[in-house]
Amino acid sequence: MPSETQHRKVSVRTAPKLVPFLVGAVLVAFTTAVIVVYNTPEDPNYSRASSLGYITLVLCMPALALAATAWLVLDKVLRRRSTTYDIKPAGER
Repeated sequence: MPSETQHRKVSVRTAPKLVPFLVGAVLVAFTTAVIVVYNTPEDPNYSRASSLGYITLVLCMPALALAATAWLVLDKVLRRRSTTYDIKPAGER
């Protein structure tokens, strides 16, 4: 049974979620692909839909890499801003 003089240190910090970064990167890549495909002349060998799919895939790779890097940097910055607290047991309930 722990005594009441025991203290524990806990660290509290905010952590960014990864999924919104990745979804945002895919949306930016898709929007850029739409702009590129519809502002260039159409190739008779490929439909606009297939060109849009290919350009989206090509643009998603660097966009996802940049989003993951931004998430890692933000996570590191927020980890430095963590706060440490001393806690005591509340007692028996």
